[in-house]
Amino acid sequence: MLPSDAPPLPSAAPLTAAAAARWRAARTAWRLDTRWLALAPAAFFFLATVVEPTTEPGPCNAQGVCRDGWGSSLAWWTVLAEIVLLIAKPRFRALVPPVALAVLWYAPGGLVSPLGRWSAVLMNLLLAVVLIGAELGRRRARQQLDELAAPPVPFPWTAAEAPSPVHPEPEGPGRRVLGGLLLLVALALPLYGLWAQAGQRAADRQATGVFGTAGSTDGDGVLTVRFQPPGGGPERTAALDVRWQRQPQPGEPVTLLVNGDSVRAAGDDYDLSGQVAFGGLSALLGLLLLGSAATANARRARPAFEGSAPALAVRVRADARGDLLVLPLDGPPGGRALWRLVERDRYRWARHGGPAGDGPAWVPDFPETKLDEDYPDPLSGGAGRYGRPTSAEAAARLVRARRSVPAVLYRGPDGPDRQLLVRPGLRDGDPRWVAAVVASVARTPRLNRKAEGRREEELAVAKLTARAVAAAPPAGPDARPVAARRWEIPLPLRVLPGPAMALLLGAAVVYLSGGGWWQGLLRPLWFGSSAILACGHALSWQIVADRDGLRVATALRVRHFRWQQITAAAVHRRRLIIRLRGGEDLSVAGWPTSRLARHLGERYDPVELAREVAIAAHRPELRPKQVLPDRLGRPQRLVNILSVAGFALFTVVHHWL
Repeated sequence: MLPSDAPPLPSAAPLTAAAAARWRAARTAWRLDTRWLALAPAAFFFLATVVEPTTEPGPCNAQGVCRDGWGSSLAWWTVLAEIVLLIAKPRFRALVPPVALAVLWYAPGGLVSPLGRWSAVLMNLLLAVVLIGAELGRRRARQQLDELAAPPVPFPWTAAEAPSPVHPEPEGPGRRVLGGLLLLVALALPLYGLWAQAGQRAADRQATGVFGTAGSTDGDGVLTVRFQPPGGGPERTAALDVRWQRQPQPGEPVTLLVNGDSVRAAGDDYDLSGQVAFGGLSALLGLLLLGSAATANARRARPAFEGSAPALAVRVRADARGDLLVLPLDGPPGGRALWRLVERDRYRWARHGGPAGDGPAWVPDFPETKLDEDYPDPLSGGAGRYGRPTSAEAAARLVRARRSVPAVLYRGPDGPDRQLLVRPGLRDGDPRWVAAVVASVARTPRLNRKAEGRREEELAVAKLTARAVAAAPPAGPDARPVAARRWEIPLPLRVLPGPAMALLLGAAVVYLSGGGWWQGLLRPLWFGSSAILACGHALSWQIVADRDGLRVATALRVRHFRWQQITAAAVHRRRLIIRLRGGEDLSVAGWPTSRLARHLGERYDPVELAREVAIAAHRPELRPKQVLPDRLGRPQRLVNILSVAGFALFTVVHHWL
C-alpha cells in the first residue's frame, strides 16, 4: 500500500522471480557479445601476415612488374572492416562474420595458404555462432518482457493529468560533423590517387627510356641498378623497390624511365590500392557515425515520455557506485540483480509544484527548486538533514543503504527508446519520490575487483571531501553561501600548448618517421593526436561553479553537471578529481594551477576549488546564488581542433609525398 503523499502511479505487471529466470535463460550467449570479440580478427590478421606467401607474384604486366591482385587487397580490407564493425557493435553485427567469410573464401587470390583459409573459416564460424546466438537470445528475452509488460500503462505525469516534464534529448552535432569529415576524407583519398596517377603518366611522357644493369638485391627485395644518364655524365645508381615476375640477376639489363632526378622501372605504374583501401575504411567509419546520428535523431523525434508505455513493477537497490540494481519484485532484497541502471535526468514529486504552486506535480529536480518538504529527514530523531550524524545514525544509514524499494520501470532494457524509473527515495539526498531517465541500455552487474591504487584513490577523495564538508559553516541564517566563481588557466597557457605540441610533433614526423603505413602514417597520427589532446587537456581547462551547477571545459568539449550529480571533489596526487554519481571521474591536472597559485594567489588554487565544489555538492543551502555567463571553451577548443586537424593533414601529406 502506497503512503498518502505518494503520486498517482499505475498498476504495472510484476517482474517475478520466475520471469527473471526465463529472461536469464533466454540471454544465453550475451556475455560473449562484447568488443573483445574484435581480438579474434585482429589475431587472424597477424596470423595471415605470417602464413600467407609474400613472394608469389600477383598479376604482372608486359615489363614483368607485378602487383597484388584486387582479391588480396579486398581480403585485407575485409578483415580490417570486420575489426571496426565488431568494435562499433552495430545492430547488424551478427551478419558481419558470414559476409566476411564469404569474401575471404571466394575472393580470387585473397587467401592462398590452407592454414589461412581454414583459420578464417573457423574464426568466422565461431564469431557467427556467438553473435547470432546472442542476437536471437536478445530478441527472445525482449519479446518475453514485451509480453509480460503488455498492455501499456500511463506515465506518472499522465496519470496525474499533467504534461510531461522531461526535456527533449539534446542534439549533439559531433557525430554528424565527424561522419561528414570522414566521408570527405574517403572521397579525397582516391581523388588524390587519381591526381598522382595522372601526374605520373604526364611525367612518363617526358621521361627518357634507358637500359640499366642490374646489381645486387638486399634482404628487403630492393634492387640496385646502374645506368648512364640520357644527357651523358658519370654513371648513376638507383634503388628499385619493385615486385618482379622474375627477379633480375646481376648483369642483366633493366629498362628504366629517367626524368631528371626521378628514376623508376618501366612498368612500375602508380598503384591506387592503398588510397582506395584507406578511403574505404574512412567511408565505413563515416557511415557508422552518420547511422548512429540518424538513429539518435529518430529517437529524439518521437514524443519524450508522453502518454503510455509498457512497464514492469520491480524492486531496486543502490550499489556502492551509486547505480541502481533491478531485482524481481518477489525476490529477496539481497538477491541476484538482473540489470544495472544509471540515472541521468531526475524529476521529483513536489507538493506545491503546480503552475500556480497550488498543488502537487512532477518538476525537474534542480538545486534551485529544492524544497525541504519534498525531502525526508535522513533519520527521525537524528541531527536533522544537514547536521553531523551520530554513530547510531551512521549505522542506521548503512542498514538503509542495503535495503530495496519497489519501483516502476518503463520500457525495459534492449529497446529503441530511453527508459524511465519511478521509485521512492532510496539514497541520502533523494526526494520522497523520484522519476529518473535511466541509461538507454541496461548493464548487467558484474563482480569487479578494483585495483589497489583505485581503491586508495577513492578512499582518499571521499575522506578529503568529508573533511571539507565538516569544516563548512553550520546551518543557520548567518551561513554565507559559496560565491559563484570561475577557475581557469590563463588565456596564453590555454591557447599555446596545442599549436606548440603540433609543431614539435610535425618536426618529429619529418625527421623521425619511417616508411610504411604503420611507421610513416598510422603511428604518427595515433601518438601525435593523443599527445596534442593530452597536452590540451592538462592546460586548457576551465571550471565555472554557480547556481546552475558545475560547467567544465576541457580540450575539446564543455560539460554541464547539476550539483546533485556530484558526490566528491578533492585534490589527490596533484590531480583535481570530481566524482559523479555512477562512478565517473572528471580529472584534470592540478599542478599547473598549484604553481600559479604560489605567485598569483588563491584564484588559481585547485585545493580551494575542490573545497568549494565539495561544500556546494553536499550543502544545498550553501550553494551559489548567482549565475555566471556561459562562455567556456573559447578560443582553446577551436585552436585545439585546428592543431589536431593541421597535424593530421601534415602527416598524411608528408607520407604521400
